[in-house]
This record gives sequence, C-alpha cells and structure tokens, in this order.
Amino acid sequence: MTITRSIATALILILVVTGAKVALAEDTSPTSTSRDTAAAASNVFYVPGKAIVCGLSGLGWVIAMTLTFGFLYQESADFVRGGCGGQWVLTGEDIKPTPKQY
Repeated sequence: MTITRSIATALILILVVTGAKVALAEDTSPTSTSRDTAAAASNVFYVPGKAIVCGLSGLGWVIAMTLTFGFLYQESADFVRGGCGGQWVLTGEDIKPTPKQY
C-alpha cells in the first residue's frame, strides 16, 4: 500500500512541476505543446540525473578538501558549481529542433 502511495505522490509532483510550465506557455500551437510534453517526459530522467550528478560532485568536493587539507578550495568549489549549477528543469524551449546545416 505504501509503494502505491509513493508512486502516486511522485506522479503528482511530476505533473505539478511540469504542468505549471505547460499552463504558463504563451504559444499554444501544436508544435509548442508537443515540445512541452517532450520536456515534461524528459524531466522524469533529467531531474533525478541532475540530482545524482550534483550529489556526486558534492562528495567529490568533500574528498578533495579532505585529501588536500583545504588547499584546493576554489577548484573544488568550481567542480561542485559545475555539477549543481545551471538549469534543473527542462522547458519546451530546450527541446527545439536544431536547424539543418547544409
């Protein structure tokens, strides 16, 4: 019973996070809607993957700071900033097709 509730809660959270982007979109053309849908589906894998990368970079920061007694603080901080920085949720604009190069 608790597994079913956990799955339902996770699905509701995904719909709330990704549904807000679809509702706030200005362009309601079919292409925009399909890109928003693709972004919502991609977020199912992208957000947990980003969290894993961020967590591992934080662990790398701890290891580097321990091994170097804090001498590589800036390099370690840059490593964490690279893993945890940037965009955490994809939008329809991120799923645009690339123009063809001839």
